[in-house]
Amino acid sequence: MDKKIFVAIILLCIINVCIIFSQESKILGFNHRITIGNYNSYWNDNIGILESGYDFLLNILYIKPEYNIFDFSIGLSCLFAFDNIGNPRQPVFGLGINGSMRLYSPIIKRTRLFLEGIMSLVIYTEDYPQNGTMINGGWHLGGGIEYNPENNTKLFTKILWFHTSNNDVYGRDRNPSLNALGLAAGIQL
Repeated sequence: MDKKIFVAIILLCIINVCIIFSQESKILGFNHRITIGNYNSYWNDNIGILESGYDFLLNILYIKPEYNIFDFSIGLSCLFAFDNIGNPRQPVFGLGINGSMRLYSPIIKRTRLFLEGIMSLVIYTEDYPQNGTMINGGWHLGGGIEYNPENNTKLFTKILWFHTSNNDVYGRDRNPSLNALGLAAGIQL
């Protein structure tokens, strides 16, 4: 119980400091983010995934008029997933709904770092991987860098770990989890 109280007090202090030192009364803001990424496996499953997405953002805790500490988003993504069957490999199309959270570092010359976590639910047009199922859950975890050339436009690039599986609903032989590393880039408006 003492740890929960301590964490709550620290979070309240951070929120209060951000509100006090904000250069405007804005605490919340809304934006849009467009991302495209490529993830490839370096293990024996030899998968590849191309993903594009659109997110609607809720920005929280501004420390300057154009910079916030957290953002939460919900969005849609399209995936083209490849596994190691066939040459050339035929893609499997998927649609996903996802939610994410970013935690930002302080600003250094219009640039800042961030940590990001994303959870998603993806429905593919056919089983993916070939011995898997059509419905899969997934997550991305990683970090990146964001550059702010203008107050309302931000460019970013990130490195993410991509994981997808159906939580072994039908057993590991039926749908093994797939892991990949990748790069993604985008623009936030």
